[in-house]
Amino acid sequence: MKEILLLLLICGLSSCGKETEPKPNILFIMMDDLGYGQLGVNNDTLSPTDFDPFFIHLVDSLQGYLPQTALEYSRQAVPSLTALAQNGIVFRNAYVSSSLCAPSRLGIATGIHQNRFGVYSNGDGEAGGFPPGSLLVEQLKNAGYRTAHVGKWHIGSRNQEVLNDILKRHGLSEKTAYRELALRYPEIYNEVENSGYYGSVIAEHHPLNNGFEYYFGYNTWASQFYHSTLVWENFAHAGKQKGYNTDVFTQKALDFMKEQEAGAQPFFLQLHYHAVHDSLEPRAPDRYLAPFTSPFPDLNNFYAHMYGVDQNVGKIIAYLKSEGLYENTLIIFTSDNGAMAAGRHKGHKIGSPLPGNAPFSGHKGNLYQGGIRVPMFIHWPEKIREPFVSNHLVSTLDILPTAIEAATGKAPENLDGKSLIPLQNNPALPPIHDYLFGAGVHASAWGFLIEKTTKDHITERPFAPPAWVLIQKDFLLRFTGTLPAGVYKEYINGREPILELFDLNTDPAETQDLAEIYPERVAQMSRLYYEEAATLPPPVVWEREKWEEVIQPVEP
Repeated sequence: MKEILLLLLICGLSSCGKETEPKPNILFIMMDDLGYGQLGVNNDTLSPTDFDPFFIHLVDSLQGYLPQTALEYSRQAVPSLTALAQNGIVFRNAYVSSSLCAPSRLGIATGIHQNRFGVYSNGDGEAGGFPPGSLLVEQLKNAGYRTAHVGKWHIGSRNQEVLNDILKRHGLSEKTAYRELALRYPEIYNEVENSGYYGSVIAEHHPLNNGFEYYFGYNTWASQFYHSTLVWENFAHAGKQKGYNTDVFTQKALDFMKEQEAGAQPFFLQLHYHAVHDSLEPRAPDRYLAPFTSPFPDLNNFYAHMYGVDQNVGKIIAYLKSEGLYENTLIIFTSDNGAMAAGRHKGHKIGSPLPGNAPFSGHKGNLYQGGIRVPMFIHWPEKIREPFVSNHLVSTLDILPTAIEAATGKAPENLDGKSLIPLQNNPALPPIHDYLFGAGVHASAWGFLIEKTTKDHITERPFAPPAWVLIQKDFLLRFTGTLPAGVYKEYINGREPILELFDLNTDPAETQDLAEIYPERVAQMSRLYYEEAATLPPPVVWEREKWEEVIQPVEP
């Protein structure tokens, strides 16, 4: 009897000779406003004829660089990322759940479509944040992972007490508008700027209270490349940043990894770069600018910032290899939304150059494919032995469920996001998603389409129509709400809401509306969307009237 008990004990400890498989480290890299066509692995079959004609027209008339040069630079700028992608799974049919950063990032963090939290706009995300206990990283922490977030956060409310303490100290009302400070009290405004207020986050939405054990980042839409005062380390303001933030964020990530004592405990690390948001100024460091020598500074500078990210990713890969961690590290890469494409125009730094979101139309802030279809790949040398390009319909909502299944062997249930782990060894797997959907702002302000309006990059946003989109197989159905009179040049007298259907396989740029040709498909896809819409709560701060347009069924 004692011998049997001893044998059972030994088997329990050693799984009867079967070794327990070590958990992978997980590195989730996200760039800010990187367009589909700007990542070289996505544009290997593109030519300038695939670029948006209106975007090319603006470039030709205002900036003058050659589209072919931009295409070549997009490939030249990312050797490290290209190597990772080509040895992993590249998703050519990946979508974000919003074309704006705060809603998109909230969906990623929870695996739940942010519309289900009443978040349809950046303002909703900043004001509403997320329910306590909803971040999926907590499941990784509970599974024994050391967890860290480095870089852009932007899924919670700012800590108003930081501002109020300064106002109180100077005898000003807490109701004093932040923008009023710049005009009437410039010294106090500078004090607020240096306090880190704009990058702060309330305790309820702070990473350290929601599953992360280390935080070095900022809770707003963008951070300065140099001398940033927006960054916080854990619960303390980090002061004025020294160095170029792509380098700084990478070093903080490396420091965190090194603390894990060469893999004694697995880590989950989110490295969410500021680049390439606001990427036309200031200049990237000379070491990253050196390979880009065209006569066009903005074009050189954008791809220098991209190259800076790429070289820093290369530095991380070198570290992982030196420590024997590379083979069992799952690396996930994506962008939070489409490119803020347009380039400098009329004094505005409104985004990035060609190829932009080619071959798709539109840009960040609208529900054309250019706003919501993004670069995405996963890389895991130990598990992905046969690299391939996948045309499965996938979502950035799938990223954390994928990480959790990789870590625990079981994907979380009852989420909008699904694990992509089953695809590793079965590229021919049935669809992961039957369809994807989303509702929100459909604006021209974040890119070149602003030139088709009578407004500018600030004043157009309040007039932007609401929209919803549903993607199923090769088709995209989009509802665009009421266009007001006097704003959009092609519809200067305004326009009633419309439903449009596009075949994404034959018409990725959405140039031919097929709604009248396939009314049954329009009706079927509309029903799917409105079934989802019936469950969606009202927005936190987005206009109620616009929300009502996207939830009330319309006749096809």
